[in-house]
Amino acid sequence: MKIVSSKSLRVTTMGGTAVLFEAGVPREMSEEIGLLAIQMGAKEYTTKFVEEAAAEEAVFEEVDKVIDELFVAPTEIKHNTVLVTALERMMDEGDPKNFKADGYPKAAAVNKVMGETIDTDARETAWESILNS
Repeated sequence: MKIVSSKSLRVTTMGGTAVLFEAGVPREMSEEIGLLAIQMGAKEYTTKFVEEAAAEEAVFEEVDKVIDELFVAPTEIKHNTVLVTALERMMDEGDPKNFKADGYPKAAAVNKVMGETIDTDARETAWESILNS
């Protein structure tokens, strides 16, 4: 019986016989030890196993995430551009009343400049884009 294991494995019988399996290396052995190895997670080495091992694993990305990153609604882009411009203007003016102690712009100041309520995520994303540009 030919056995192969996907991970390193040590099979020991009640009689004291021990067989070590190196990951991915097939070994010929007795039926008794082969069955113990299969119980421990190894597989019988056949042509089917060879085909499965040779098959390439596919790697998939989160499709929705990629689509969201690539296709942003034009209104969101325009709104983000206006927000970034407003934050840059606030930064150029440098009024300390418009900024918190950590340097981020105050929500009330941004809302006043934009004329609408801007959510925290949008405000912080726009601010980070200014700081990282």
